[in-house]
Amino acid sequence: MTLRTAIQQSKILTFVVLGAFVWLLLTLFDVASTIDLATGTTSFVGQNALGGIAGVLVLVIVLGALVVLYSEITESDPAPQSWPPSEE
Repeated sequence: MTLRTAIQQSKILTFVVLGAFVWLLLTLFDVASTIDLATGTTSFVGQNALGGIAGVLVLVIVLGALVVLYSEITESDPAPQSWPPSEE
């Protein structure tokens, strides 16, 4: 299925996935900009470096899953084998 076919068949789902990707990307930049590496792991109340790094890793994994989903949407289906098989 090509991306054009996917958009024609499910416009809402395509825009929801793209919107989620943009939202998660902006959230990733926001989390990465608020990490204070000077705090380290001494304080476990509020924002600390360990929590920020864990948040960034989770967001990167989710964004990676969305990229895989996008690549699957743009992949064209393989052509079926002819029947009966031709002997070459």
